[in-house]
Amino acid sequence: MNNINKSTLLGILLVLVGGVTVLSNLGLIPWQLRHYLFQWENILMLLGIFFFFSQEDKKAGIILFVIGFYFVLDDWFYIDFSFWDFWPVSLVLIGIYILNRKAVTTDDLKSNHQDEKDFIQDTAIFSGGDKVIGTRNFKGGSLTAVFGGSNIDLTTSELSKDSAKLDLFYMFGGSKIRVPKDWNVEVKTTSIFGALTDKRIVKAYNPESPETLVITGVIIFGGAELTN
Repeated sequence: MNNINKSTLLGILLVLVGGVTVLSNLGLIPWQLRHYLFQWENILMLLGIFFFFSQEDKKAGIILFVIGFYFVLDDWFYIDFSFWDFWPVSLVLIGIYILNRKAVTTDDLKSNHQDEKDFIQDTAIFSGGDKVIGTRNFKGGSLTAVFGGSNIDLTTSELSKDSAKLDLFYMFGGSKIRVPKDWNVEVKTTSIFGALTDKRIVKAYNPESPETLVITGVIIFGGAELTN
């Protein structure tokens, strides 16, 4: 979805929310209906719909919509259950997501005749550290941080001719990633109550270096900093 369509969708949502609020303030909406319209769960669901139709934020949209819908189930459909009975399901879903992440194993490297030094695999759980990666053929890897984080220094590395992909998963954690000034970097992360802050000093796209580092992944109640 391009920026014009995003702006159009956001404009429609604001018009609907503002119009309904005005009608409610004027007493033109029955109080029974107002009870269902003005719920914080609906705000999450509306945000989820907006993000879902933004191509790069589909994951965030689905997560927000599911959270909002989950909390409104008992009110809309009179289903008697407690959040505290089912909150461990979120841990199961997160675990499934981590298991489905494609990690580069030593066997994969050997079968493809690749060098382990060209990849990074870092997991920080209630811990952290500093890592300096120096390779002339960096191909990416994965970073995982749960209640922890690491400092990743790639300033002495060079990107692979086939470019590179770095996958992140941060939950109540994060990291600081430093890259060379001449690298082209594309950020495609999904953030839920978190963010990846790009603090690089970027002058312009470097045509002499068409290789690109693509950063993907999910950040939940966490954060990361990208610098050069």
